[in-house]
Amino acid sequence: MIEFYYTYNKETLVVNQKGISTTLHQALPEYPRDALLIKPLPEKQGFVVRVCKFENGRPTATEYVADHRGKTIYNKANPLESKQVKDLGDIEDGWTLAKPPHQHVTWSAELDDWQVDTQAKYEAEVQEVSNTREILYVQIVDRLNNEAKMIRRVEGDETKAAEYEAQADEAYLKIRADHPWPEAPAS
Repeated sequence: MIEFYYTYNKETLVVNQKGISTTLHQALPEYPRDALLIKPLPEKQGFVVRVCKFENGRPTATEYVADHRGKTIYNKANPLESKQVKDLGDIEDGWTLAKPPHQHVTWSAELDDWQVDTQAKYEAEVQEVSNTREILYVQIVDRLNNEAKMIRRVEGDETKAAEYEAQADEAYLKIRADHPWPEAPAS
């Protein structure tokens, strides 16, 4: 005699693990026509249990299906592209759950993980230092040098102009020291 039956979501086919007694309020067993009449597989981390194999509209077996819903996946070809998983099942080809550590990586099938693209990382670091230096030179060094030129031209005070140029030189050296070029990757 069947003591428990199990219901399931008709859309996702995910089984409700809590069995319902067939004789809860009556002497004769009763259960819905489409109920699962066998004990489903036990719950398992990272998976859902779904009904499968139907006979005459009734499920006859259960299976594990990967459940990554709500998790973020990353495009192996473009580490800056990501999206949320909405459906049950394995992660689609070309995507991974492994979050890239930064944008300068490529997917290594051999390692099954992200690998640093040292050349791209180096080029980005060089560009960042170059941009930072340029901004600081314009904001500080160029202004001091322009002030020195104007003092020399308008006031004719060579000593005062030389002081501004010395400040510009010091600022230039400090900017370079504070923002060194990155080391080039080994070939």
